[in-house]
Amino acid sequence: MKNILVIFGNSVIRNKLMILLTIAAAAFACFTFNGLSNADSEVFVDDDKITVGLVDNDKEISDDLKYYLENTLGMVVSENDYDSLSKDLIDRKISAIIEVPEGFYKSAAKGELKKPELTTLGDYENAAFIEVYLESYMRGISVISQAAGGDERLFSEMLESQNVPNEIISSETNQTADLQESAASAFSTTIGFLMMIISAITMIISKQIMDDGQFGTFDRMRCSSMKPIEYVLGIGIFGIICTTALNLIFTGFVFVTNENLVIPLGIAFLALELFLLFSVGISIMFGLCVKNPMTLMTVGVGYACIGSMLGGAWFPIEENLGAVSGIAKIFPQYWLMDLLRNYSPNWGMDILPSFSVLTLSVVLIFLISAVIFTRKKT
Repeated sequence: MKNILVIFGNSVIRNKLMILLTIAAAAFACFTFNGLSNADSEVFVDDDKITVGLVDNDKEISDDLKYYLENTLGMVVSENDYDSLSKDLIDRKISAIIEVPEGFYKSAAKGELKKPELTTLGDYENAAFIEVYLESYMRGISVISQAAGGDERLFSEMLESQNVPNEIISSETNQTADLQESAASAFSTTIGFLMMIISAITMIISKQIMDDGQFGTFDRMRCSSMKPIEYVLGIGIFGIICTTALNLIFTGFVFVTNENLVIPLGIAFLALELFLLFSVGISIMFGLCVKNPMTLMTVGVGYACIGSMLGGAWFPIEENLGAVSGIAKIFPQYWLMDLLRNYSPNWGMDILPSFSVLTLSVVLIFLISAVIFTRKKT
């Protein structure tokens, strides 16, 4: 423990710039979220309606869904096959394609919801708006499904009866959904920028480790009682405390200033914390592997920018992108953003894959760092 504290104290003294940059990053995140979430989010403009394509593979739910999209939300719905709508999407004639899966109606009646597929192409503002309202529709279907208790006839009657009250409460529902959409979009956008900033800031830890290797610190450790794990933990704890403080400041600010975020802040905090731990771990690995300052800067900046881009920090990575979507899943950024963008109370345990991948990434990167340092020392 004494050796860990010595390394930790040394890291604090040598990396005051990282502490200042972390505080600045927290302030930036708070101001960015506040500005984006409080921006004018009025989306119901009569002369600028959103057009969406509807592919109904079930042939039983389309009337209700079309009613919701057209009468409640004021959208224009174009119903056709997927190939035709894909061409319209590419030509920017529609903003998104909503594909109702086969067996959706019967599954919903039995209480087993199947999530409709949403396909977009670059129109991120409208895509986020459509996604929020589609999830709102699914929450309504979930309530009806649970109330029907597996009775398909009762489910059908309750589904039809929703058309009348929807007209009455649509104004209040739209306002609430607008606020939730604005908060969700602001939060995911802020986290996207924050991931890139933190990935860059933690490279300061890499510089410290690289300097220790060049200036003979590792050689002096061979003659001491310090264990490799103690050195890694000492520097790692410093990085973890810095990034955790940032996480606490940002999520605390969101908790105090905004109550419209759909995803629980506890889940968001834990997911971001896992990514921050990974950033600290990979910065330790870079410091152990790279010997040249310019190379370290190139690797660090490349990881921060390319990792954030491929991880979907600023735009969703769709499954139909082929090899790109496969490569994206290598980066923990992808799993963090996937959790934040796709979280819904209805999907329950679906958040476990993202948390599992993030946790395994953290464990793996710290184990690799410890192994590399052990080899250097021996």
